[in-house]
Amino acid sequence: MKLAAQYYRPPFPDQRFWPDDLPLMRESGLDAVYLWACWGWIEPEPGRFEFGDYDELVERASDAGLQVIFNVIGEIQPFWIHREFPDSRMVDHMGHEVVSSLRRECNVGLTPGGCTDHPGVKELMGRFIGELTRRYAEQEHLLAWDVWNETRWAVNADGHVCHCAHTLAEFRRWLQNRHGDLHGLNRAWRRRYSSWDDVYPGKVPGRTYTEMMEFQAFLTWRSREYMAFRAEIVRAADPNHLVVAHAANPATHAVALDNEQAISRGNDWEHADLLDGFGASVFPAWPQVGLTNTDVGVVIECARSAAQTKIYWVGEMQGGSARSGIEVNESVAGDRQQRWVWSAIGRGAKALSFWCWRDEVFGRESSGFGLIGNDGARDDRLRALRATGDLLKRHRDEVDAYRPDPARVAVVFEPVTYQLDWAANGLDSDQAQPSLLGYLEALERLQIPYDVLEARHRARLDQYGVVLMPWPLVVDPGLAHDLLDWVRGGGTLVVESEVDAYDLYGFYRYPDERPFANALGIHSHGRRVADRDHHEYELDGTRGELPVAGWIEPLAAPDGAEALLIKGALGAGQVIAVGGFPGLAHRRERSAGFEEFLRTIVRSAEALPALRCSVADGSVVQWRTGDAGGRRLLFVANAGSAATLGFEGPLLAGAAEAWDLVRDRKLPLVEDESGVTLTVEVPADGHTIVRWSEAVG
Repeated sequence: MKLAAQYYRPPFPDQRFWPDDLPLMRESGLDAVYLWACWGWIEPEPGRFEFGDYDELVERASDAGLQVIFNVIGEIQPFWIHREFPDSRMVDHMGHEVVSSLRRECNVGLTPGGCTDHPGVKELMGRFIGELTRRYAEQEHLLAWDVWNETRWAVNADGHVCHCAHTLAEFRRWLQNRHGDLHGLNRAWRRRYSSWDDVYPGKVPGRTYTEMMEFQAFLTWRSREYMAFRAEIVRAADPNHLVVAHAANPATHAVALDNEQAISRGNDWEHADLLDGFGASVFPAWPQVGLTNTDVGVVIECARSAAQTKIYWVGEMQGGSARSGIEVNESVAGDRQQRWVWSAIGRGAKALSFWCWRDEVFGRESSGFGLIGNDGARDDRLRALRATGDLLKRHRDEVDAYRPDPARVAVVFEPVTYQLDWAANGLDSDQAQPSLLGYLEALERLQIPYDVLEARHRARLDQYGVVLMPWPLVVDPGLAHDLLDWVRGGGTLVVESEVDAYDLYGFYRYPDERPFANALGIHSHGRRVADRDHHEYELDGTRGELPVAGWIEPLAAPDGAEALLIKGALGAGQVIAVGGFPGLAHRRERSAGFEEFLRTIVRSAEALPALRCSVADGSVVQWRTGDAGGRRLLFVANAGSAATLGFEGPLLAGAAEAWDLVRDRKLPLVEDESGVTLTVEVPADGHTIVRWSEAVG
């Protein structure tokens, strides 16, 4: 486990702070320092690279006992880029050339700069990345290369991009590879094009679904290619160090970022395939981001799921009070901050970096975010950070060995549904994403561990007992095939309304034309205007109410009647279909009925966790447990007042001794006819870590 902090975003902080700051970082429990290596700063003239400030910082980091992580910021381009390549300007969806400008929080170059589909821009960006990597590859205290910060490429574009001649050519080549030839494109798109020169991306949402969705799919693919481009250059120059990256928001949350199209920063799962580690930024106390305690858990799990078997890397964790302009927001208390840290570790994080060490000085983020920032909580944060650093020193081997128990519940993330929603609604998209997040939020509140299952990354499908499919209007054919086999083998599948109603190109299919829905035994009687805010259901002996959002869809019940919830057998498994979008409704307003519905399904599938907490509200108490080299660790994060918690369940059977690692004391284990109970005291807005092992013999 590595703890780091972002330090240098040139030219801040000033050189006069370096001699004191770096030793203090190490003394405070940090292992590494992040340095933003900005192309626009390092190459002030074409071919002239200035590394003097980085050389000094790298040397001082070594002297202080800190490892170094370089954030490769190729997307902040030199001021001269358009003089060098006048034809490199991006073009928006209205045909206007994009005027690049300085980033509001980093003022040393242009964004979005030249389009990287322009061969000259791409070549010089690659040259910069290579020069940087070769200069520092042999440093003994180098830890990693973070090759793409928050996967940004269209910041400051002020429109939907890119429609320049270079990107249009790439788009058409991508379509040829995807569809074979123009006849293949015409079959898929149901068009009669006679020349590739006539094929264009969609212009605005609604015009048309097909062109908009295909262009979004192209942008997702292109982001993957950008990631591969950066990673390959770094690895060619330095095959010995980690290559990682991180998103701003997980792809599951990437719908309406400025003028960006859905998933245009790339699919996190595809990025992780190319790297040694992947993660996302988390700012739990930034009002502009608006995360609840439950939302923080969701963000962490989405990023952790995307990392798959790679290192889950929290690229940015909020350091101090947030800023979005000339304003003030709440200070970040030390115990609260370390609760976030240990919650991430309990969910599988193996590296975490704070944003940032000192308060920022540029633009809208100025006067904020510093771990040692001037918000009145500096000393408290450093105290809590030192305590975490000391705890990691004492138990680093166990924490490094720790892996959370595999989840038994998965929620499907289908990027194409996001792209369909965006193709219809643009920046007002409010169906696919909140539907998914509604399920994740409910599972968080129920304290049921889960994975987010990306539609094309299905290697772990067999480990799940329950799979949930929110807003399943588009279903990847490969996923459909594998899910059918999985259900027949004994799995429980839950699908919402209009499953499989659109193909991959946005064309609506009549109910009898939906191969996946028909194979599941689901027959739709069509959408209806929702004439109620909930409907009653009965499932596995439980009666309750499900909330309604969007529309209702009567389904054909086995007795020939219509129902808004049906359950049917398929092989050894079962399919539960809901004629509505309860996940969307729950995201808009919490529904106890929806949560009980999910609990019933998971319980019936015998997929509940083998541990239970006496405070069963995940918006207050969050926990994860797993193996740590033959011992078991339990991570508990408490967002409420001080509490004495009881844990019960099969995982405690045979536990010989439990130890509170934070407070370094033995914990009581009480056994009676119902089993073993572990009692844990957790402070207000705090955390604890418990270790136990089974009795020998």
